[in-house]
Amino acid sequence: MTSAKISPGSWLNGRSLYLCSQLVARTARYRLFEPERVQALEAAGRPIIWTSWHGETMALAGYLMHHYAGAGPRVRFIVPDDWRGETLSEWARLLGATTFTISMKEESLVAARRLLQLVRLIKGGANAFINPDGPSGPSGVPKPGVAFLASKSGAAVLPVGVYTHTRYQLRRWDRYSIPLPFSRITIVFGEPLTVARKEDIQGACDRIAAGINQAMAEAKERHYGGQGNKPPIVPPH
Repeated sequence: MTSAKISPGSWLNGRSLYLCSQLVARTARYRLFEPERVQALEAAGRPIIWTSWHGETMALAGYLMHHYAGAGPRVRFIVPDDWRGETLSEWARLLGATTFTISMKEESLVAARRLLQLVRLIKGGANAFINPDGPSGPSGVPKPGVAFLASKSGAAVLPVGVYTHTRYQLRRWDRYSIPLPFSRITIVFGEPLTVARKEDIQGACDRIAAGINQAMAEAKERHYGGQGNKPPIVPPH
């Protein structure tokens, strides 16, 4: 999706998000914990489905773009097929990311076909970034799509926890957090999860939620000093 095909409002909102995220990404100091979990998956050539709660997107996006700098379509940002998706697609385009649009009509043939297309992309080596509770909540409750994708593609689900105390939190369903410039952002990579092909989807969703919640709790604890060994720091880029 390009800026020529979207509404003026989505174009403006997307560029505003981009400016905000660039200010965060270029001034933040990212403190990483358990990065070897990501390295092991990548060394094994296994596709990754990055997962975090919707409210933490701004805090995590800058690091993801740093991690995949120059990788182009190797990581797909999953967005809905509505006005929110238009805004997010413009934002991702400016960041240099590639988006994949999913239909919000869960029972439609279009939605099923798009989901199968994404399964094929991931099987082919693409990674994905998904907010399991997006785009409209309820907060902290995964939709079944992420478990379905993992079970059909064989990708590892990577729960990611993010925390910073210098942030502005919006009063909305996901308590969307916008880190302030020059924030110290703590990122914890949780234990990768595998979803078996015939596993109960609800049970898999519960495991994914538990994994993200644990990573979030660890990120907050380590942000305030419970870090153990000194972690690597990713400087602004």
